[in-house]
Amino acid sequence: MTRETEKGRAFRLLEEGDLPEALEIAEALMQDGAEPELAVLAATALHRLGRNEEAEAYLRDLARRLPEASYLHSLLGRVLAARGDERATAEFAEAIRLDPDNPEALREYAGYLAARGDHRAAAALGLRLTAVSSRPEDRLLLARSLIAQAEFEEAVRVLEATPPLPPTIEAARALLGAGLFRRAADVAAEAFEATGDMEFLRAHLGAWAVFDPEGAALAYQGWSGAYTGIDFDRVLLLKTLGRFGEALEVARSLAAADPAPYHRLLEAELTGLAGDRAGAEAAAEMLVLDLLGSLEEIETLECVLRRYEEILLAARSPEQALARYLEVVGSDPTTVGLVRIGEAAERQGDVVLARDHLYRAYRTDFIRGGLAYARFLARQDDLRECEKVMLYCTENATKTADLERVAEVALDAATGMHRLPRLLDRLADRLAARRDSLSSFGQELAAVALLARATDAFEAGRFDLAKECCLIGLDLFPIFASDLRLDDFGALFARCKEEAVLDRPVLGRSHTLSAAREPPAPPPEAALALSPEESRVVAFLREHRSATEHDLRAVLGTRRVAGLVNRLIRRAGSQGMSLIERKGAGDEGEEYVYVGR
Repeated sequence: MTRETEKGRAFRLLEEGDLPEALEIAEALMQDGAEPELAVLAATALHRLGRNEEAEAYLRDLARRLPEASYLHSLLGRVLAARGDERATAEFAEAIRLDPDNPEALREYAGYLAARGDHRAAAALGLRLTAVSSRPEDRLLLARSLIAQAEFEEAVRVLEATPPLPPTIEAARALLGAGLFRRAADVAAEAFEATGDMEFLRAHLGAWAVFDPEGAALAYQGWSGAYTGIDFDRVLLLKTLGRFGEALEVARSLAAADPAPYHRLLEAELTGLAGDRAGAEAAAEMLVLDLLGSLEEIETLECVLRRYEEILLAARSPEQALARYLEVVGSDPTTVGLVRIGEAAERQGDVVLARDHLYRAYRTDFIRGGLAYARFLARQDDLRECEKVMLYCTENATKTADLERVAEVALDAATGMHRLPRLLDRLADRLAARRDSLSSFGQELAAVALLARATDAFEAGRFDLAKECCLIGLDLFPIFASDLRLDDFGALFARCKEEAVLDRPVLGRSHTLSAAREPPAPPPEAALALSPEESRVVAFLREHRSATEHDLRAVLGTRRVAGLVNRLIRRAGSQGMSLIERKGAGDEGEEYVYVGR
């Protein structure tokens, strides 16, 4: 069999999904790095097999040899994205820089941004993509990002352009958001008749409920038990209509069939609205305890804890409600629980209790807890301590998304933190250093920080620094900004030119800001701000490298080891760190291994 025949066979096997065989042939044929298409084939097969580190090695070698190949950077971006590596952003951007009309690169990058929730940037790419591609899925990709930004009329325009698309749930949602309720109901009904997809029926009934709620309530009754989403919507409609008893019956059936947290929470709320406040409190309390002992989504836990506080306040005096809230939520402390207790105590005027729990939250999770503690300090006018906490969060945020969260809080005018000069300076440096991985929202935050820093520098007579901040801020300015204008930078730059006694060029000079570099990552233990119990666990594992659940119970003197270690693993993972890994379960319980990276 000739070499060309073997190459053709490898590509055919890749298309057919026989990845191991395709990879084996490609690697056997590769000689001295020749024939880049074979390396691309091997990298593609490795990526689909989940062996992304090996795929990255192939692609980086190819990118060094073929730096102008847009498709290599696009594929490398996909590989890095699969690993959760923030460098994917820079690779996708490089692919588009090299070939702005590469539909595959535009499609990959837009999808990646949409998955990260950066719909503003995804929509900008989607507009470019639909200008060079006529594929229906590209219009859908753009429409989803427009809907996510509440740009419903534009989404309708995109979806109704020619050629017409087959029925989509996006069309119904866009029409509903645009206020075209009857059209949304008709479109969804026709799509349901054509496809039998229950999501279309759900959209039809949801649109009907807007312009004819009583009629929709009767229609919902006919579909009771057919689809969980429809039953959930029916409960919400009955609740809106004030038919609490009927809503409670449906909610109980829904929660029995699918005991998801939001279904159980809705049942608890309706129990209270139907007059049984003690029953509502008991149901909500049981849900809270179940969630505190598990690894549920943090946002779900936050919502449940907020509603539990409201249910308690409806049944008890504020003092009694706070005492019970502290007893239940504090029984299994989590960062979210500590924050909610602290904020509840602050609302009741117990500042000492609030400070204690919010500080503990900060020591437990320096991002989520630290930002809550810093906001509390700002509300108490303790800006000195607030700045110290925010600087710690700024320095130790290892993930770009976390750094953006810190910046969002720091630059919120309502907190007053934007008047803290050291914090502002360090945020500007760190955001500018992360420019390649910032979301469009992060770019706008960076621009805001740089404009504020430029303004401070101008007022202090440091015109060179003010000009440099303006130039970098302009460079980072996102395509679609919410609060800033390009003219804000231009006007300040012009004033620097007018006021300076000696106006020297700043580009190409070595300033701290333009040469900002990321500090080395702190040790995981330092960045995570471990509690005393967690410190003992980490110290024991670091020394012995591994330990069983039975070993750690002896170290801590308690049986409640699994929850503590699981929370620690989850917290480290949420901050981009690996500290402890689970190896498996044995006769002495779960076995844990220290990895410390």
